[in-house]
Amino acid sequence: MKSDIEAYLSGRQHRAGETVQLGWFVFRIAEAGSPPRIESLDFRQIASFTDDFHMAEKIAASQTDTLRSFGVSECPCTLQQTALVSVSYTPGHPDAFLQRQESTDANDSGWYVGILDDPADMADVETFSRRSLYELTIHDMRLAPFWLLPAQTTIPLRDHTSFQL
Repeated sequence: MKSDIEAYLSGRQHRAGETVQLGWFVFRIAEAGSPPRIESLDFRQIASFTDDFHMAEKIAASQTDTLRSFGVSECPCTLQQTALVSVSYTPGHPDAFLQRQESTDANDSGWYVGILDDPADMADVETFSRRSLYELTIHDMRLAPFWLLPAQTTIPLRDHTSFQL
């Protein structure tokens, strides 16, 4: 992954402090040069970067493996895009699920994060919030492998609890 971002930047002007999006991920240029020194989000807290690419590489591998296991092509989105989230959902909730529909705008990933048999009133807009895929991933790593699955996908997370970082 680090070599991919270095290759991407090799023919482009870049400066220290800039962020670069490549696929689902965002990287920061810590030091310009050839090659530049690049940092990845650490996926432990919001806007925290590291020169250790272990977490980003693990997430990328899990996303690739998930696409392969479902036999589908990537439906791109970014960690900056949002998902609609039920107020009943909490990170690690045993009855949580993901469902992807077509996105409604450039900031929307199309994902909904909810729980089975949700007691919240689905007709009340106050029972939903919007959160970035990045924030959701930091708080519940079970979600990370599935973000690139296509619309019309539903994933019950009870059956997918093994992904740990």
